[in-house]
This record gives sequence, structure tokens and C-alpha cells, in this order.
Amino acid sequence: MEALVAATRNNVEMLGLSGQVGVIPPGAQADLVIWNGNPLEDPELFSDPTDAVLVIQAGQIVKDLR
Repeated sequence: MEALVAATRNNVEMLGLSGQVGVIPPGAQADLVIWNGNPLEDPELFSDPTDAVLVIQAGQIVKDLR
């Protein structure tokens, strides 16, 4: 979990983009990936794109296998 936070939220804060990226409140533009499993328990999920069941890029759904 700490590695994911370091790769996302911490970088957003360092770039001065807090509240603009890395958030998904209503009205925000989001990049989001929903995995077929828990990547905190199985980091190998990141290595197989077929394990991504929902991908939202720039606020638009680009993959939906739900």
C-alpha cells in the first residue's frame, strides 16, 4: 500500500497538483483502473492487462468488462 501511495498521491503533491489529479470526486477528471482481484494482496495483477476489468482515462470509460 505504501508503494502505491508513494507512486500516486505523493507525486501529485510534489507536482503541486493536489485536488486536480489523483482524486475522483464528482466533476474531477479521473484515470482509474479496477482490477479483477486485490493488487495489495497480489501485485502480479499489474503485470497482466486482462486482469483490468474497468479502465477510466481522462474521465472516459475505455475498457469495461464488468
